[in-house]
Parts: sequence; structure tokens; C-alpha cells
Amino acid sequence: MRRGWWKDAYAFVALFSLWDGDGLRDALSWWGFGALSLLLLITGIVVVVRHRRHFLALVTRLDSWPILAFMAVCLISTLWSAYPLMSLLGSFIQISTALVGISLLLIQRVGRLVAIAGWMVHVHLALSLVFEAVVALFVPGHHLLPLWTDYGSNAPGAYYWSQGLLFTGGRIQGIVANANLTCFLALLGLILIGCLVAARRVRMALAIPAIVLDLLMIALTRSATVLIAAFLVVAAGLVAIGFRRFRGRGRIVLAAVGAVVIAIIGFGSSRASAPLLGALGKGDDLTGRLEIWRIVGEHVAERPVLGWGWISYWAPWVSPFNQLVVRDGVQYLQAHNAYLDIAFQVGIPGLLAFVVVVGSLVYRSLRLAIAPRPFALLPLLLTTALLTQALAESRLLIEGNWAALVMLSVAVPWVGSGARPGARSLVAPEDGEPARLARR
Repeated sequence: MRRGWWKDAYAFVALFSLWDGDGLRDALSWWGFGALSLLLLITGIVVVVRHRRHFLALVTRLDSWPILAFMAVCLISTLWSAYPLMSLLGSFIQISTALVGISLLLIQRVGRLVAIAGWMVHVHLALSLVFEAVVALFVPGHHLLPLWTDYGSNAPGAYYWSQGLLFTGGRIQGIVANANLTCFLALLGLILIGCLVAARRVRMALAIPAIVLDLLMIALTRSATVLIAAFLVVAAGLVAIGFRRFRGRGRIVLAAVGAVVIAIIGFGSSRASAPLLGALGKGDDLTGRLEIWRIVGEHVAERPVLGWGWISYWAPWVSPFNQLVVRDGVQYLQAHNAYLDIAFQVGIPGLLAFVVVVGSLVYRSLRLAIAPRPFALLPLLLTTALLTQALAESRLLIEGNWAALVMLSVAVPWVGSGARPGARSLVAPEDGEPARLARR
């Protein structure tokens, strides 16, 4: 057996668990998912302890300060939280997820980690397609509830693991039990496989079926948010590639054209919202999001400065989240906008800290994308996708999205085309260079 196989296995299982939390909870129950999460956390702690010098060097770099400051604000919010114990628990889960993500940077080379992430996404999508076919063909009633939760016979459609719509033209949910999340994974698959092809790290015989699978799953899940994110990802990639070819005034013109294109995409998506949403099976209220945002906005106004206290995803047994938003019998546990959720929970300090996180990451990703190096475009494309999805979902604050944000925040260097003395790029290294700081 190949030496170091456990690193690949750990990375694959960790990434799969981070990006399929809902599906694993439906299949294993909360207890089973909790046991798996605890095992991954213990493994992550062991990795950090074994690589403590590299870990400390990584998290104490200037690059890491913004994301650490945001996590510190979330933890400190326990002091004024309306639910201090839940704020402590939410911060523990948040920090644990970040630690698992950083542990992957310590043991995997960049190319290998991107390849494993690509395999994880496409295995997930393939399993989703098989899962939906099995439910549609063989499961009585052609729909399936979570295995370990009894919602009764009149459970709302949103509570089903799968509604078996593969052959009826409806949006499928996949093993993650959510069409929007499955669609976003397909977009991530396109980004990852595209970067692997550009870096010549995957054969076209494997890349083409993977791309076909990604496009098929996007067509079967049809998320308006993901479609807009895909347009912005393409626009960001084209602007970055253009910056590599131009200098001086050419870059200024290109930046202006890019801004206009992005504005057109944003304006066009709003002008075309009614037919677009209708084609995707959504209402003109953004599937209830406008009402959710109104309710959350009222609670933000009650505690505008410090917020209610950090909790990440809302706990349905804690006030004010219990029965805060209920539509058609479904209790919602997020604001469906990460930025609004941050204002809700940690107020102005948290929002300002997060603005710094986003600003520093976007700036560093742009600088790095200009350098013609393997995977140099990857942080910009992933950041664009994550931040766009955060406009309609709060997933950026939990599980795979949060781990990805942390990994990018600590790994993308301040300097793109020329690293400062004594430091290495953690995201776009040369062939064979580990995805961690070299010993000095």
C-alpha cells in the first residue's frame, strides 16, 4: 500500500463530510454524524500537533489575521449573547471546522488536495444521480424521508431526503438533500476540473465525463443563485486572464469593462428575475427569502450594535430562533444571506470584521490570479462562487463553505506574482512543493 495513503483517505472523508453534512445526518442520524465529526476533529488535532511549527507559522501570518479576528469576535460575543452557552457551542463548532480545514493544508500538496477535492465532488454527484434514480424507481411512494427522523406522514416536501423527481422533470435534491447545494457542488466541480485541466493534472478521458456530469447536475437542480454565480465566476476568470496579458492603461480599461459586465449581469438577472425564476420553478419572492430578510431585519434593528450573539446555524430550541421563520410548515434555520446573518448575530463588530476578511481575500486572490502559475486562478474562482452564493444562502458560515473560506483566507498570500522573502505561496506552488510553509 502506498505510503501516506491515510492522508488521502482523511482528506477525502473530511471534505465529503464537510460538504454533505445534511445527507450524512439523514443517513447516519445526528449521533452517527456527530461521531464521524468527532473522529475527524481528533484526527485534525493530531495533524496539527504533529505539524505544530508549520501550523503556528501559518496562523500567525498577516494573511490569517482577518479570519482569526472574525472568529475572535464570534467567540467574544458570548459576553453579550442572549444565549451564551449556545454561542460557546457555535464557536467551538466553527473553530473545529476551521481546524479540520487547515489540517488538510498541512499534510497535502496543492495539486493533490485539488485533485482529491475534485474526486470528492464528482463521487458525490455520481452517488446523487444513482440515489435519485433508486428512489424514483424502487422506493415505495417514490420519495424518501431521513432514515432516523420521524416527521410523520404529512411532512412538508422540504423535509424529504429525496422526492424522487428525477424522471418527472422536477428539481432533484441529491444525497445532500438540497437542490441548491447539489447545484453549487456541480459548479465547484467545474471550477476544480477546469483548474486541473489547465494545470495538466488530469487526463481529458477523465475530465470530459466529469464536466458532462457537472453540467447534467446543474441542469437537473437548476439553482438561479448558482447560475448567476457561474456567470460571475466566468467573468472573474476572464478579467484575471486579461490582466496577465495587459499592463498599465490596458488593465484599467479591462477593469472598467469587467465592472460593467458584472453590473450588466446583476442588473440583467434582476430585470429577468420573473421569467428566470418561473423557468426554475420559483416564485417572484425569491422562494420566500424576501419575507425571511424582512423578519431578520426587524431583529437586527432590535440589537443593531452588538447583535444577539454568535450561533452560526440557528438552533430551533433557542429564542429568538424558535419559530422565527415558518413557511408552509417548514421551520427555517438561517437568514438565507450570510451577510445579514452576521449582522443579526454579531452586529457591527462582526460585520466589519467580515468585510475585512472578504476584502483582503478578494484583493489577494486577484493579485495571485495575475501570476501565470498552476492553480493561481483557483482562489479567485472559488472566492467568487462562495461570496455569490452567500447572497442567497448562509452556508458560508458552516461546514464545507466555512472550511473553504478559512483555507483560502490563511493560504492565499498577500503578494501574487512575487512572494516576499522568507515566505512561499501556499496556493500556487511549483510542482512538488508542499502546501505548507517551508522550514526557515
